[in-house]
Parts: sequence; C-alpha cells; structure tokens
Amino acid sequence: MKIQTKQKYVLLAGMTGFVLGICSANLWMKEYILDIGIFNQFFLEQYNRLEIVYEEYFWYLIKNRGVFLLILTAAAGTKYRKSAVILTVIWLGFCVGMVICTAIARLGIKGIVLCVIAVMPQGVFYILSGILLFEYMLEYPVVRWNSGKTIKLIMLVLLGMITECYVNPVIIRMFLKTLLIYRTCHWQLLTNAWR
Repeated sequence: MKIQTKQKYVLLAGMTGFVLGICSANLWMKEYILDIGIFNQFFLEQYNRLEIVYEEYFWYLIKNRGVFLLILTAAAGTKYRKSAVILTVIWLGFCVGMVICTAIARLGIKGIVLCVIAVMPQGVFYILSGILLFEYMLEYPVVRWNSGKTIKLIMLVLLGMITECYVNPVIIRMFLKTLLIYRTCHWQLLTNAWR
C-alpha cells in the first residue's frame, strides 16, 4: 500500500513539472521559445548534414550522464533521498513540457514525433535505470542496495549511452530526411499551385 502511495506522489510530481513546463512555455517564455533554433528548419538541415565524431560524442555523454548519475547516487546516500527523487521528477517533467510545447509550436504534430524519436531507444534504458535507483531511494530502508543492483544500474546507463551515441543519430537522420523531403515536396506543390 505504501509503495503505491509513493508511486502516486512521483507521478503527481512529474505531472506538476510537466504542467509547469507547458505553462511557462506558453505564458512567460513564449518569445524565447519561438526564437530558439533547435526546431527550426535551418537547424534540422544542419543536423542532418553534420558529421558526428562518435568517440567525442560518447565521451561527452559519459561526462554529462555520469555527472547526473553521480549526483543522484550521492543523494541516495543522504536523508534527503526522497526529496531528491521528487525534485528530479519535477525537473524532468518541466523539461519535457517545455520541449514538447516548443516542438508543437515550431513543427506541429511532427514535433511530437521528433521528440519521441529523439529519446529512442536510449530513453528506455535511462527510464529503467531511473526506476531502479528511485525505487531504492523511495523505499529505503525496506529496499536495500546491493552489488547486483549496482551492476544493473551501470549496465543500463551504459546501454543508454551506447544507443544514444550510435543508434539514435541514425534514427533521427532517417526521420529528418523524411521530414525535409516532405517539406520540400509540399513547398514545391504550393509554389506550382500559385503559378
């Protein structure tokens, strides 16, 4: 019964962050959202042409994902572990709300598809690692940490980084090529209709 209550709090925290992200994107940061270039056509075309240096990108991911993981595991060893989970989930929900709102404002329904593709397949591994760590942080001292969980956590995060580095760019490029071809064809049809 207690586990379900804690899961509800985590879900509520995530939804709160998500709604706050959407609200701030629409109410307070509208101009900023429309000016950022991550979802504009020029940026998407540049990304499609970009040559990725996979070794450098992998080290970049190790640094960024590793720092986040170290902060969370350090918080797991303190009495503020439950607060750390709630704050992390609120922050992640906020970011998802902002990004989805921006994607819809710039690309419409294709923006949502791009957001989903952008987190696949690595998102599955990161979510599983988060569930493993958050379950411990929320259920301590009932749930104990052991070497098996450490190995699972490291493997899940490594699989997430490997797929983010080597698989995700290929999937995104395939989608962007399709999107850019569609836009070009659509633009040509509109131009021909005006003649």
